[in-house]
Amino acid sequence: MDYYTWLKAAHVFAVFVFVGGMILNGFLLLTLKPGTPETGRIAAAAKRWNGPVTGIALTFVWILGLTLAYMGSWFDDHWLQVKMLLVVILSALHGMQSGAFRRLEATPDKPISGFLRQSALLTIIFLAIIAILVIVKPF
Repeated sequence: MDYYTWLKAAHVFAVFVFVGGMILNGFLLLTLKPGTPETGRIAAAAKRWNGPVTGIALTFVWILGLTLAYMGSWFDDHWLQVKMLLVVILSALHGMQSGAFRRLEATPDKPISGFLRQSALLTIIFLAIIAILVIVKPF
């Protein structure tokens, strides 16, 4: 049985769920208006979804991705090193999004940083670069 192909399919699925969650988070952070009555409720709902869905998907992205890199003996390849740096940045961005929802749930009138308001766009840009690195392996 070809375990590599199954692991790759599971990794891609986890990436879809993770990136979809990050784009949703970014969209909510862009559209929420601090100080409005629904901001705290929406932030609480986003937090309830984000942890068990997006957060668990991120865990699987890392576990499966590192397993695939080990199976492919790619740790010395520069394309993978750049990709892993971008995934570390996306992971940190996800943590920042999660923190923003926690703060908004507790203090709905707290302003949302301009950086986090652009997090959906940043996620899409990083995903495009990662896809190029994985498929083309330019270096």
